[in-house]
Amino acid sequence: MHNSLLKRIWLATTLLVCLAASPVAMTESDDAYAAARDEIWAKEQAIYKARSQGDLSYYRQNASKGYKGWAPYSEKPGGLTYLKNMAEDMLGQDQEELTMELDDFALSGDTAVIYYSTHRTRMPNGDPADQRYAICHVWTHEPEGWKLIGAMGREK
Repeated sequence: MHNSLLKRIWLATTLLVCLAASPVAMTESDDAYAAARDEIWAKEQAIYKARSQGDLSYYRQNASKGYKGWAPYSEKPGGLTYLKNMAEDMLGQDQEELTMELDDFALSGDTAVIYYSTHRTRMPNGDPADQRYAICHVWTHEPEGWKLIGAMGREK
């Protein structure tokens, strides 16, 4: 009987500790998740806004030194030089129109993965389009803030 009482006290104490600790931990975790998701999603939208004006400087400023991206139309991934060349090719190409939809987000420590879809209705040169893409970007939290380290897109 004495053993049974000790087990119940231990179980009740454990339960109270878990209940007391979990809302704080959950709230902090949820807050960190939401803050990272919202900040990165805002950066993604700003990248495309600048891109629609033929400007990839914001994209390049938010890319990590180790960045590698694989565009749907490229044979293989490319790094910062690839982004620089793409930026030069886009000069004067300022008529792109597209919509973006956030599909999912994952966060683990200083690494985040964002998944979203785009629907392009006008090409950068002004030609009409009906193109849909699925995008996956990997972000890492560096001393300067969130930086894009990996990118991959595919046609939907």
